[in-house]
Amino acid sequence: MILDLFEWRTKQAPQVQASDPRASVFVAANAGSGKTTTLVNRVARLLLQRARPEAILCVTYTKAAAAEMQRRLFQVLGAWAVMEDAKLADELAKLDEPARDLGQARALFARALETPGGIKITTIHAFCERLLKRFPLEAGVSPGFTVLEEAAAREVSARAREDVAMAALAAPDGPIGRAHAFFSVELDHFRFQEMFAAFEAERRAIQAYVDSHDAGGGWGADVWRRCGFAKPTPAETIEAEAVRKIRWGGWRRAVEALAAGTEATDRPLGEAMARIDESSPFADIWAIFATKPGEPRRRMATNAVDAWARGWLSREQRRLAQASEAAKAARIAEATVHALTLAITYIELYDGAKRTLGATSSSAPTSS
Repeated sequence: MILDLFEWRTKQAPQVQASDPRASVFVAANAGSGKTTTLVNRVARLLLQRARPEAILCVTYTKAAAAEMQRRLFQVLGAWAVMEDAKLADELAKLDEPARDLGQARALFARALETPGGIKITTIHAFCERLLKRFPLEAGVSPGFTVLEEAAAREVSARAREDVAMAALAAPDGPIGRAHAFFSVELDHFRFQEMFAAFEAERRAIQAYVDSHDAGGGWGADVWRRCGFAKPTPAETIEAEAVRKIRWGGWRRAVEALAAGTEATDRPLGEAMARIDESSPFADIWAIFATKPGEPRRRMATNAVDAWARGWLSREQRRLAQASEAAKAARIAEATVHALTLAITYIELYDGAKRTLGATSSSAPTSS
């Protein structure tokens, strides 16, 4: 019997199978392939099988999609209400529904309209709002909250960003001022605004991280520890220390050795080293030992160069490579601290504005 049922079902059109209320299905299909029609037919078949209209819930992403689904459902049920017997029986047969009670099918339109609350066809945001209003204490929201529509949420977000900028201007040498100035230089306007949109979208995770590091030096110390530092250490300090430790006598001896090497590789490297002195920045010095992408060169000199010089260059390359990696980690830590400083300030201002309104946002604001 089970095999017969399976064989029978496999002969049905996929849309008919998917609209069968007895089946739990997941439908993936291209636009215009009939997904909404399949959903409408599934609801209609639920009603034909005497499901209570108020017990049916349809959830979509947009208000337009919800309105379209409701329009199509009532269009189908309304047409059934006035359809001739033969044609109605044919329509039910297409849905694999027996035409045993045409009167029941005709009554569905009135039944759906007269049910208190009707069939619930709504957006995911509206559905979640109803849940929050029904269980506000369990959700941790104010019982009398209101939902900010997208335009209002964007306005609150824009005001919060302006307030962050004002706080930075008020204390340019403070944490907020330094953080704001850092990203104003590092990011263009669009990416700067995108960063604040990310703060708003991830505000709960950011707040949870900050709250979990009240002890042990706070979240700032944790960031530096994760990047490999016991305390905040500027990248410039790491690089300056690496330059200070160069043995310039060995440097000049390596230059002389390279001058006696191959014309294609060793001599150009020696000439580049000859242009470096104690006042040169770390970036220029590391460029001698690295490729353009910043990776250590695979070989510093050919076998035509004195063995001592080759060994010295390799050891110096390893030392400077370690300094380069440490400086990168320090810059990551510094940028992360600046980002979290702005994020915390922005989140406090944004949530404070919403608390003043007694509101929660229906969606994350888009960057502007």
